[in-house]
Amino acid sequence: MSNRRANSVNEPRTSFGRYMAYNFIPKHANKVNGLVYLGASILIIVVGLRGLGSLAGRVSIIPQFFIGPDSKIDPTWVLAALLIEFTMLLLLGFVTFFTPGDPVVKSQSSSDRANATELKENLRELKDFADEEMKIVESYLEKFDNLSKKVSQIQAVNLNAIKKMKETIEN
Repeated sequence: MSNRRANSVNEPRTSFGRYMAYNFIPKHANKVNGLVYLGASILIIVVGLRGLGSLAGRVSIIPQFFIGPDSKIDPTWVLAALLIEFTMLLLLGFVTFFTPGDPVVKSQSSSDRANATELKENLRELKDFADEEMKIVESYLEKFDNLSKKVSQIQAVNLNAIKKMKETIEN
């Protein structure tokens, strides 16, 4: 394993821990979870049948080697189911214990701060550029408005001239 792994805060410090974290868990974590569920289902069935009392001895689908002399599920099977589930939960505990945690988020590095500063500067330049463009657009709009007023005045003068010409022609 590399020194980077061994020196990290969240990384395992023992060879057993590194084996669990980097070899066993990635390959077998799902199998361990499946075994835990299998053990739990066996335990539920055995305890449930034990809870049926002497009725379990009269059900034909239950094998006779599960039945004790009192026509109930033999307590040794309950103990075996409990031990199986205990073992599976212990294995799940080891897997969970040695599963690598989320990495610790460190404070901003100097390169991150430099990138943030550069980004802020670029945003300022972009804002300044946008402000200049807005001034230019406002200037063009002002010129367009002045031209529109002049065109309106010229049109009014032309209409007056046409009226006078019409009046002169009619008289």
